[in-house]
Amino acid sequence: MSSESGNSTGQVVDLTAVRARRQRQPRTVILRAANLRADAEVHRHIGVNDGLHLADLHDVLVIAFGLEEHRGSAPWHFSTHEDRNERLDAADELHHHLAEEGDSIVYHFGLWDIIITAVESYLRDDGTPRALCVGGSGAFGDTEFDLAAINAELTGTATIRDVLAATAPAVRRLIDRSGIFDFVPLLQALDLTREVDLPRDVADVLAEIPLETAPPARDAFWTVVLALACMGDELLSDHVLETTMSALGWEDDDGTPLSGGRIRQLCARSLDRLSDLGAYGADALSPVDRLDIYRELLRA
Repeated sequence: MSSESGNSTGQVVDLTAVRARRQRQPRTVILRAANLRADAEVHRHIGVNDGLHLADLHDVLVIAFGLEEHRGSAPWHFSTHEDRNERLDAADELHHHLAEEGDSIVYHFGLWDIIITAVESYLRDDGTPRALCVGGSGAFGDTEFDLAAINAELTGTATIRDVLAATAPAVRRLIDRSGIFDFVPLLQALDLTREVDLPRDVADVLAEIPLETAPPARDAFWTVVLALACMGDELLSDHVLETTMSALGWEDDDGTPLSGGRIRQLCARSLDRLSDLGAYGADALSPVDRLDIYRELLRA
């Protein structure tokens, strides 16, 4: 049976758009989520699948900032950074708004505003979690920053063995000796199995460090690299350094706990080399370029 074309309703399909969706490779985007107030700043760095929807990102942010008790009672939405009255569709995929370094939107939850900025983006593999917190600083309300607790809720399962298998032996031993497995989610989010394309001279320098030979100085170096990879502020870095070195059993010559500054002094020669490469110090490279250097250092 046939029908007259004038009596049927057709739908035009954009084949180019369909092919683009099919051919698009999923990526991980590293987001910096920041709540800035006059009296405090709170930051979270989160790696997410850029194919997730804004509604999914809402769920991730609720966990990362400890907002669970307000879920369901506080209104929320996303807006553009330029016009906070311009609401975004919660069904939009992240890559429509957070694809390039510097892209930003605003997450509104109750009376709080959290600025979301894309820091880096790279191709995903099947083993990469859909969302993982890789660092942060500052307490949000009464909720202290707890990387391990956040990621336990985000991932639901631990993949410690697989992650550590891809990690440099010295770092594996440091984690095992310290008992601080909070570093595992960070290493997982860094995706150490991903290929890193560094200039030969940079790779040669990285292969030579740490330059120090004394055990506490070598531990200090790897602890500093892990802290740098968290992309947090100096306060967070000092906390990571001091907590880790204390857990490893190191103390200063007078028997007092090592300070962040003292720990950096222990591996100053190696940090000078990192500074020459732009991976440390006031003249450091962009977060994207620094992360590639940290990956190369931390990978097996």
